[in-house]
Amino acid sequence: MKSKLFTLDWRNLANGLLIAFLAAFIDGIIKILNTGAVFDWPHIQPILIAGISAALAYLLKSLSTNSHNQLFTREPG
Repeated sequence: MKSKLFTLDWRNLANGLLIAFLAAFIDGIIKILNTGAVFDWPHIQPILIAGISAALAYLLKSLSTNSHNQLFTREPG
């Protein structure tokens, strides 16, 4: 069961953080490899920022939907 409005269960939290961060991370790594850049802090920092931003966006979306994926709506029933 999905978490209710303004709540997160641990599985939803872990899945969201993992998927959002990995998607941004993999995209950044691919971009670095395509441009031939080296793996140093100036090139890794934007990837980490994008991963954290994507994870926070997912968490905010999850907190604002109910168990039926309806935005800012109370639980039916």
